[in-house]
Amino acid sequence: MDRMLYTAMSGAQRSLAAQDVASHNLANLSTTGFREMLTLSRAVDVQGEGLATRVSSQLTTAGASMAQGTIQTTDRSLDVALDGPGMLAVQDANGGELYTRNGALQIDADGVLTSGGLPVMGDGGPIELPLNAIVHISADGSVSARSAADAPDTMVLQAQLKLVNPEAIPGSPALVRGEDGYFRQPPTAAGEAAPPLAADPLVRVVSGALESSNVSATDAMVAMINNARSFEMQMKSIDTAERMAERGNSLLGTD
Repeated sequence: MDRMLYTAMSGAQRSLAAQDVASHNLANLSTTGFREMLTLSRAVDVQGEGLATRVSSQLTTAGASMAQGTIQTTDRSLDVALDGPGMLAVQDANGGELYTRNGALQIDADGVLTSGGLPVMGDGGPIELPLNAIVHISADGSVSARSAADAPDTMVLQAQLKLVNPEAIPGSPALVRGEDGYFRQPPTAAGEAAPPLAADPLVRVVSGALESSNVSATDAMVAMINNARSFEMQMKSIDTAERMAERGNSLLGTD
């Protein structure tokens, strides 16, 4: 009887974990550049004395879908959408590099170009721009600026966005998404931090546009309904196992 309980219990836990992922995807439906989280279920042997025949189900996050989201025009000069594969490089609090598809850029009070509050990396480090400048970002990621008083043809090249494409690097491991939503390289075999990715001159951006999340609202809702039904079925199995055990105990206790 306990085999049935192990199966139903692990199935219920897997359904709850899958529901968390589906809810997270749906909650980020309108998040710029969000990549849908993918899950994978697998059977795992239960560890313990006398449990060699018991198997549970475990859910793991298998990565993220890198499918292109819809590019929506905003006509805002600091908005950029990645056109095809590639990511923007930003700097974390420790000076390392993180990667994102969020192209809703801002200029902070110090003139630093940021994405999600983190400095955007250029070919020489974080990009700094003149305050109150009119900015133009070209398809190759070059950033030019001029003051409001200058003529339109006086744009001056200020920096180059660091655009990377790990998919174009042979043998490069897949990027790992952190709990903060940013992607990063996995540690090396020695457990050390991986070096920053090299810029890819072939990555292109669309200026004055943003890429929407690649999550399908319909698929996310269907997944949530399926997970809820699966959880309900597993709980009914647990209830059935309990009633069968009670019935067996009553039969064994009969004189």
